Amino acid sequence: MEPYEHESDFRNQGDPYHDYYSTGGIYRPPKKPKKHGVLVFVVGIVLLCVAGSVLLAETWMSVLQRAQDRDSEKAAVAETVGTESDTRPEATPERVDEQLPRENFLGTGAELIITDEDSDDLELPEIYKRTIPSVVSILATTSNGTASGTGIILSADGYIVTNYHVVTTAEAVNVILSDGREYRATRVGGDETSDLMVLKIDETGLTPATFGDSESTQVGETVVAIGDPLGIELRGTMTRGIICGIHRDVVVGDRTMTLMQTDAALNSGNSGGPLVNMKGQVIGINALKLTSGYTAVEGIGFAIPISDAKPIVDELMEKGFVSGRPAIGITVETLDSKVVLYYRLPGRLCIASVDSSSDAYKQGVEQGDVIIAINGHAVSSTDEFNTIKNDYAAGDTVTLTLYRDGEQFDVDVKLMDRADMQQ
Repeated sequence: MEPYEHESDFRNQGDPYHDYYSTGGIYRPPKKPKKHGVLVFVVGIVLLCVAGSVLLAETWMSVLQRAQDRDSEKAAVAETVGTESDTRPEATPERVDEQLPRENFLGTGAELIITDEDSDDLELPEIYKRTIPSVVSILATTSNGTASGTGIILSADGYIVTNYHVVTTAEAVNVILSDGREYRATRVGGDETSDLMVLKIDETGLTPATFGDSESTQVGETVVAIGDPLGIELRGTMTRGIICGIHRDVVVGDRTMTLMQTDAALNSGNSGGPLVNMKGQVIGINALKLTSGYTAVEGIGFAIPISDAKPIVDELMEKGFVSGRPAIGITVETLDSKVVLYYRLPGRLCIASVDSSSDAYKQGVEQGDVIIAINGHAVSSTDEFNTIKNDYAAGDTVTLTLYRDGEQFDVDVKLMDRADMQQ
């Protein structure tokens, strides 16, 4: 939420009744201003202007200082950095919390297996009994406390899939099995665009979920969701509903995701858990719930179809990242409106850092440049900027319209593969 640009002072100092009420009912007429009042007023205005200039300059310098701090850590380079008004938190480098070398988990041949067996429908208690051993609770420890989510066991040797947003900023991730055993988890690889993350725990003999073909799912089919609504106190909760829609295009932050819609009850903590058909097959990964303003809308939840998730999950287990995601190689700050007004800037998006390995760096894009447009489309928020950028692929060229030192100019920049920035 943007700060107010003006604050009104509702005290009417010019009203003679102001002194009447402030002195207990004894009327005191307004005092006649002294002759040097104009001089004092002028001096006061000058001092306020000087103080305002210093404050705005300090604000601008703090933006650049934060950019320099991030620029010294290559792991922190991301496409955008959010503000309070954005839908995504500030980008944060993943912290190393592995108890085993991450490389040991890549390229092992592990994959998400979709079964094609045509079994009979099961009763609800049987579905729960078969599925619950494959459902885990996830505790993500962050600098602000602990967040919770749900995960699904992919393999007997400890691969687990959940949502990217559940653990992306965590300093440590713990996994609790359905029987209560708890393990420290390693992040094998994640993909923000698809909101998928693969974890690994050091254990064998686990019960992997049975995954079904979501492409054969039809509107009206009965499904159940299993997870930890509102935290681990209610872990293992199952709710029932139907498939309300398929191939729904849902705008999530700066991207559009194609999801399945269900009216099975989903709440905070269900993220990453399974959406299961009546054959006991996981056909979706619960991801989000629709909201209107600050109010959650009941009965409108969404899950990532398993058929869409499989190639991404497989690539994460193979390489630790997904190839082909477009990136310019910059981080972006959304400037305070007061800074924009004071410096008479033509835009609010300021480049906070530039990856030295990017084409943007080679083309002369600099920290402090203000972004006016991308490919001729004016942008005033990180969401608008990323929505346009994500329409292109790594290797494509986009034109950035920038402002620097009083001049506006265009720069053609070749998009890089986001994965190359994470190596």
